Amino acid sequence: MKQSILILISFLGSGQLLLAQLSGTVVDVEGNPIPFANVMVYSHPEYNLQTGVITNEDGFFTIDYTNPGTYILRVDLLSFKTWNSERFTISATNIKKDFQTVTLQEEVTTLEGVEIRGQRKLIQRTQEGSIINVQASVMTQGSTALQLLERSPGVILDQNNNIFSLNGKSGVLIMINGKAQRIPMADLISMLNGMSADNIERIELLTNPSARYDVDGNAGIINIVMSKNQTLGIRGNLNISTGYGEGLKQTTGLSLNYGGSRSTIFGSYTFSYDDTFSGFRGVGVSEIPVLGGNTNIDFTSRTQQINRNHNVNLGYEYRFSEESVFGTNLLFNQSSPLVMTQNVGLYDFVSDPFLEAQIHLNGDGNLKNLTTSAYFEKTGEQNSFTITGDYINYNSQTPNEVRSTYFDENGDSFQPESEIYNNGNRGFNETDINVGVLKFDYKHIIDENSSIETGVKGSLSKTTNNARIEILQGDSFILDDRFISNIQNDEKIAATYVLADHSFNEKLKAQLGLRYEYWDQSFDDSSLDRSFGKLFPSFFLTHSFSDTTALNFAYNKRITRPNYSDLASYLVYNGPTSVFSGNPQLLPAITDNINLTYNNRSFSISLLVSNEQNPIARFQITRNSQSNVAVIAPVNLEYQRNIDIQTNIPIRIAHWWNINFNGTLGIREFQLLHTDERLKHDYVHFNFNGSQNMRLPANFSLELSGWYTSRHFNGSTRNEGFGILNAGLKKEFKNGSSLQFAVTDIFESLDINFKYGSLTREAFGDVFDGTFSPESGFSRIFRVSYAYPFGNKKIKETNSRSGADAEKSRL
Repeated sequence: MKQSILILISFLGSGQLLLAQLSGTVVDVEGNPIPFANVMVYSHPEYNLQTGVITNEDGFFTIDYTNPGTYILRVDLLSFKTWNSERFTISATNIKKDFQTVTLQEEVTTLEGVEIRGQRKLIQRTQEGSIINVQASVMTQGSTALQLLERSPGVILDQNNNIFSLNGKSGVLIMINGKAQRIPMADLISMLNGMSADNIERIELLTNPSARYDVDGNAGIINIVMSKNQTLGIRGNLNISTGYGEGLKQTTGLSLNYGGSRSTIFGSYTFSYDDTFSGFRGVGVSEIPVLGGNTNIDFTSRTQQINRNHNVNLGYEYRFSEESVFGTNLLFNQSSPLVMTQNVGLYDFVSDPFLEAQIHLNGDGNLKNLTTSAYFEKTGEQNSFTITGDYINYNSQTPNEVRSTYFDENGDSFQPESEIYNNGNRGFNETDINVGVLKFDYKHIIDENSSIETGVKGSLSKTTNNARIEILQGDSFILDDRFISNIQNDEKIAATYVLADHSFNEKLKAQLGLRYEYWDQSFDDSSLDRSFGKLFPSFFLTHSFSDTTALNFAYNKRITRPNYSDLASYLVYNGPTSVFSGNPQLLPAITDNINLTYNNRSFSISLLVSNEQNPIARFQITRNSQSNVAVIAPVNLEYQRNIDIQTNIPIRIAHWWNINFNGTLGIREFQLLHTDERLKHDYVHFNFNGSQNMRLPANFSLELSGWYTSRHFNGSTRNEGFGILNAGLKKEFKNGSSLQFAVTDIFESLDINFKYGSLTREAFGDVFDGTFSPESGFSRIFRVSYAYPFGNKKIKETNSRSGADAEKSRL
């Protein structure tokens, strides 16, 4: 301590000490920051190296230097031309030199036998949204795709209602490798929960998709892009993960890639096992007539689910020439969930005695999803085109059996008289979806300032759903006509688009897009048939103030179509007082979105305005002429309007400590249609997502990440705020392997509290307070993961495919 004080006094007392500071930002020709560039100070005219640094992730550098004299600054990086400054002088009167923006020109170089090691930014901003480079996060290894989405900025998953929202808005289209996953949301969530994050390269959050993308999803598109290496020779990666929460977790994955001069073959296989747990409790009052009037209900549910998941990703790519390439890909997911649920319902009737219902449900499901793709791409100096064909098959079989027993207030078993109190039932539900898609995209570069892009797309799909519930009467199961649903649905979607880009000058650029989609659905019940065509415009305008600062304006129109299970008029047993059902009268929702964004390097702030007509709210309490109990079904609202401010704030505390904060604050207004009172309501809503990464000595790194969403509404249901905090520690070894330890939900805070009847009277006067808790709400989830890369580390010799990268991300 004394030594430190003496050093400080000597510095303060030295009038001869000179501390000069050199600073600047290194970018490429498109204004993108260049991290890890070498910045060196040379003496002049001797050209002896004096000192140097590397740029940070934002391309920024500072150099502190104490010797007066004449110098030059040199900046270089592999694949860029070396940049040299004019000579400058450091003296007592000239101790600061700001080089502002240093632009490096690209240099074409053939590399042989070079190992590249670097780290991408976790979040990158684009005109259409954000890119999350998930492998830059310590928390990724050993996680599932679903957990990655939950940790992505602006993405909120309501696991109680199986609803994704993006920046506070529901209606999200989920894509994998650019393929829309048009399957029931509950099954999609199960599939994502069984997909390993180790094989995911990035997640694209497209909040402002242009006309080249499907218009499904009023809130935007979430595209999950699987990993694919480009290497010479053989390269692979082995991932092993184990963990424990309420039950055991285990994941094992192997990926292999082979790259030749023309051919690339890649593949991965992952098996995961997850013994998980969730709980639910609802307490309230209902006026359902079949129960004799006002009834106090206390309903508790506990579910143990064992998930066994297999994931396979295979691909092949062949380059005919420098301009043309053919590729094919197969993605297969299989999930076999074993579900064991115990429900206890306590009913205190007005006129009848107290009743306790104990309901035990066992289910053994089998879900399969297959996506196959083939594409041909040809690029030239002015023209490029891509032809893509896809086939998707989804099959879900979820048989289950329910046993019910009833007890009086003394705990003695008895059989109530009403027919709603059956002793057991068994359900069978099989859904089979087949989708074929053919797409053609063409781009023409008119000149250095203008280009035009166009394309056509057609898809055909056929969905068959067979569901029934058999009621136990005596020793036999008897079919009940109210619980039979056999539906066949054929869907046709045809789309065409045109997209024009133009640069008025170096600072002002615009893009205008127009997409037309025709949608036709036909059912075996012709009264449900529907079809319509509509134009969906998009417009972008960008004004650049400098290489790193810009103002962007975006407008687009989007649609959220009801999915198949939303429209089906099935009935699924939920308990003595309620059933689940679809709504054949459900309308698609149409949204107009406006976005104004200011970007300064990685900082951004946006004003978001949207107007949504006929928004869809799921799991609402309704009446149904087929049943005298409550029917939980999707409904349309009249409208929902949002005004939001969104910001992304990167904070660099030190070269080893980075923080990123993403948040949205806004006002929501909506109007109900399914309740007796067509109530209008508005409220303030906010959500935020934050992460901080600390690079520690000995190749250790520590990450803390978390998110929170405030009180919000799903139709007439009020959801209280909920959030989560996670942590991860990673050790990297010299051979490229890594060991990670992660904790999910440190404070066991993920409890989703909700309330029915808080806004206005529900269909049967229901007033309920409820809580849904996934596994981490009961116990922290600990996970240890190890990753080992092996094989060749050389870079494959490839040429950049200008103009086709965006197309490739959709493939």
